[in-house]
Amino acid sequence: MSTRIKPLRAGQSPDARVNEILAGVEAGGWWADPAMFGTIAHRPELLKAIVPTFEAFFANGLVEPHIYELMRLKTGQINDCAYCMAVRTQGVKETVQTKEHAMLEHQPEPSDVLTEREAVAIQFAERIALDPHTVDAKFWTKLTGVFSDEEIVELVFASGIFNWGNKFNITMQMDAEPDTEYLTPGMSYREVALA
Repeated sequence: MSTRIKPLRAGQSPDARVNEILAGVEAGGWWADPAMFGTIAHRPELLKAIVPTFEAFFANGLVEPHIYELMRLKTGQINDCAYCMAVRTQGVKETVQTKEHAMLEHQPEPSDVLTEREAVAIQFAERIALDPHTVDAKFWTKLTGVFSDEEIVELVFASGIFNWGNKFNITMQMDAEPDTEYLTPGMSYREVALA
């Protein structure tokens, strides 16, 4: 399967900033695969808006970047996004690798693998992806026990972006570019409803 809209590569856009963003991704930045950003690049203003959004919490956020990656992977699992589950944020890949199995569990708990902050953030991402109405008073108390108000705003924002990314990638049937580590054996998507 290949992406429904062919992603642009660095140098293919008439917009210099878009080419710069794509060159950075192709050089191993972000997910080390330019397919998603290359597809968004068909609308340069959207790409130039979304990259700073990712940077605002992944690179400059209050919460540890690897926690965002765990949350991103959890939403990818819940939404059944092949691309989101295959690609890895390069800067935290090694830290997250040892925690992935625990993250995949339904509502993972703190353990010798996951800290309390990690487990609660993953639980939060799961609740938001499945049904944000389940962020009830009891869970809110748990959340505020380990995250500040400012961090929670960031967590909700990031969860929304991750769920958006899942929907974008599934709809576009995003596949990795041929010259990246993620292509084998290619990605496939269901074309039937979850329910």
